[in-house]
Amino acid sequence: MYPVSYEADYRPEQNRATTFFRIILAIPWLIVAYVYEIAAFFTLIFAWVAIVITGRYPEGLYKLNAGFVRYYVRMGAWVYLQTDEWPPFSIGDDPSYPIRVNVAPRAARQSRLSVFFRLILAIPMLIVAYAVQYMHLLVGVIAWLTIVFRGYLPEQLNTAMTFCNGFYARTYGYLALLTDDYPPIGAEKAKGAGNYPPAAPPEPPMPPVATA
Repeated sequence: MYPVSYEADYRPEQNRATTFFRIILAIPWLIVAYVYEIAAFFTLIFAWVAIVITGRYPEGLYKLNAGFVRYYVRMGAWVYLQTDEWPPFSIGDDPSYPIRVNVAPRAARQSRLSVFFRLILAIPMLIVAYAVQYMHLLVGVIAWLTIVFRGYLPEQLNTAMTFCNGFYARTYGYLALLTDDYPPIGAEKAKGAGNYPPAAPPEPPMPPVATA
């Protein structure tokens, strides 16, 4: 499983009024996102320097940058109508929220070379992200029209949103230096799926007991 993963609970019923005014309602979250973006610019530079020199991601910076990624993805999923619940302003993990960005614990060591050239290595993913943004925008417009006029989010649109938001989460995590693993395209799993050990094989049936 990729170190940065995305989960979304599918809840088809959506509020028409808050959907209609979603862009206006999102203004406070966009302002906070701008403040976080300024902070993330510096924390990423500090993390980049630390990893290039020592090969280790400082724990405090790792948690901060993971939190920024979590905030951006949660907010984006809400703005693009995958959920109707107001997103938290905090950057901490919130298992009760229907949109969850799970980040694995910090690796003990990271590749200095990979981190040094991260922006260059990320260029293919950024090109794909450019195309995904247009797809996401189209899905968001269709979702807005459907919810406003019919009051629900179709499952097919939810699936497309999960793909887009999952892609963003992995790409942002890679750019935030949270992992050296190159982000895959389309690693979403059903809610509740994960890396669990394989089930134990069934025990062989007991031999029949001989009777007199």
